[in-house]
Amino acid sequence: MASSSLETSETQFEDWISRSEVTEDIASASAMQGLQSILELPNPDDKNLFPLGHWLQFTPTAGMSELGEDGHPKLGGFLPPIPYPRRMWVGSRIAYYAPIPVGERITKTTTIESITPKQGRGGGLIFLGLRHDIHTPDALAITEHQTLVYREAAPVDPDNPQQPQPPRDTAAPEGDWEWTVPVQPNEITLFRYSALTFNSHRIHYDLPYATAVEGYPGLVVHGPLSATNILANFQQQRGNPAIEAFEFSARSPLFVNEKAYVCGRQVENDNGLITEELALIGPGNATNVEAKVQYRQ
Repeated sequence: MASSSLETSETQFEDWISRSEVTEDIASASAMQGLQSILELPNPDDKNLFPLGHWLQFTPTAGMSELGEDGHPKLGGFLPPIPYPRRMWVGSRIAYYAPIPVGERITKTTTIESITPKQGRGGGLIFLGLRHDIHTPDALAITEHQTLVYREAAPVDPDNPQQPQPPRDTAAPEGDWEWTVPVQPNEITLFRYSALTFNSHRIHYDLPYATAVEGYPGLVVHGPLSATNILANFQQQRGNPAIEAFEFSARSPLFVNEKAYVCGRQVENDNGLITEELALIGPGNATNVEAKVQYRQ
């Protein structure tokens, strides 16, 4: 059946809403060291996880026979059997309540909050909303609302596949940013982050697949890697403040070897709760990722 003929509705997935699963792990010091080696930034707190360090925990455990063509675990287990084959993590909203000490046993409860079909310019889309509650033995540490999007596969001419394109040029970002830091992930960066997170999505390391099957001009930089670069550089610029909330939204893909700029500016100070607008600005002054952090000095 061609993907364009697929029809979806919220009612067909309503039995999946509110399903939950619980996973356990131990907050890993080696994962934090691996992240430092990728970012090449000092860790201001070696006793607790980096604020996005929970993304390095609870890594996938699906066996090789349980993976789909794109390298992701097949759907239909905990997550619903969404019929669209292209997947992307498009954003998260995170609230921080307590630190997670390195070496502590942690538990994550994941709940399916919403499944929303939509129609985009390129065909059908399904937005999947997940809630992750992460506890230490003593407290709720983090609540994250994560959004994934699944989309129809764009038609690809097997006789004329997309050819890899050279990295696009990037000028200094426009706008009244208070600080900017250049970043330029290469193939090794993407490989190491994929290995650290056990993320086998082939768009990040398999160039023939990324170009000929999914139609990208090159390897795609992970959205969460870009978000991590944003938050880590924010910490460096602002002296490691106490973060209360962070959110990011992926707007356009950044491709391997392209230079981008992490940018930040304070936009509000409400009785000591400071809000800073953050972004990753790439080629053509396009916003690859927009983000916001709330913190106290």
